[in-house]
Amino acid sequence: MQWLEKMKNAFTPAHRKQVEEHIIRDTTTRKLLEDTEELLLRIAEKAPPSNQKKSIRRKQKEWLIKVKVTQTFISIVMMDQKHSSSPIKKRIVIKCYRKYMKSKNGVGLCKEATIRYMKDGRAHIRSIRESPMFHNLFYRIHHLDLAFSGEQVTFEKPSKEMLVNQHHLLQETHTNDVTYLLEEARRYIQTVKQFSVDPIIESRLERLVQQAHKLQDDFMLLDFEQRHIVRRMFKEDVPSMIHTYLSLSIKHQLEHKENIYVTLSKMELTLISYVEQLEKLKVERMDYLLQLQSLRYDNKT
Repeated sequence: MQWLEKMKNAFTPAHRKQVEEHIIRDTTTRKLLEDTEELLLRIAEKAPPSNQKKSIRRKQKEWLIKVKVTQTFISIVMMDQKHSSSPIKKRIVIKCYRKYMKSKNGVGLCKEATIRYMKDGRAHIRSIRESPMFHNLFYRIHHLDLAFSGEQVTFEKPSKEMLVNQHHLLQETHTNDVTYLLEEARRYIQTVKQFSVDPIIESRLERLVQQAHKLQDDFMLLDFEQRHIVRRMFKEDVPSMIHTYLSLSIKHQLEHKENIYVTLSKMELTLISYVEQLEKLKVERMDYLLQLQSLRYDNKT
């Protein structure tokens, strides 16, 4: 099977090969995608009553976003600017048919979804069509299409599919990528907040990520079991619990709210204990270094 997969990949055109996730997993690219999703949402909310053409250009210091709605296509271009902090500069192009022109399962067909970038002195082009990181963006494109077609669209709450997609992104994050894991956790919590979760639970979720960020720089100083607990907390425990909680009726959510709060509080206390442990280790390290330098230099004349 591996041999067949390699043969298939060898004969696949470059623009159809899936982009490697590390190319698009940096913080700057994630923020670019978030900004684009928010822009599409605002455009959809202010969609004209009749189907009209629309062009929007949003330029910031680090990136440029272009959105164009015509009678046939919805096109989006995202590109890094000269001063972008992204390690790999890129240009992303997505072009989808309007639903009434060409569609599949009620969604406009995607004509192009590619990313162009320079790496090792060479120009590369890859597909982003199947990348989980872009699922929410395609969801926003579909809503934009519906809004400009005059169909009723509900903007208050996101689809449960978006929450499931964020959960998948958490699970697919490499175990050593603590920075990316926490970034995905933050995005997951931002999506959860759109489901009108109790403010007390929202606050606890945010505090979890805040405490975890304090562990980020010295994460490898924790022992194996502690690192495993932190990763499992954000990849499995929290999303599984919240997803199940949101699937309950309002009545049962109210009944379980206190237990959810207590469980999240226990998780936070666990992270706080790890933060305190790391601080203690750093203090001991400082004391050791001072003693060492004292032994080395006190007798020098």
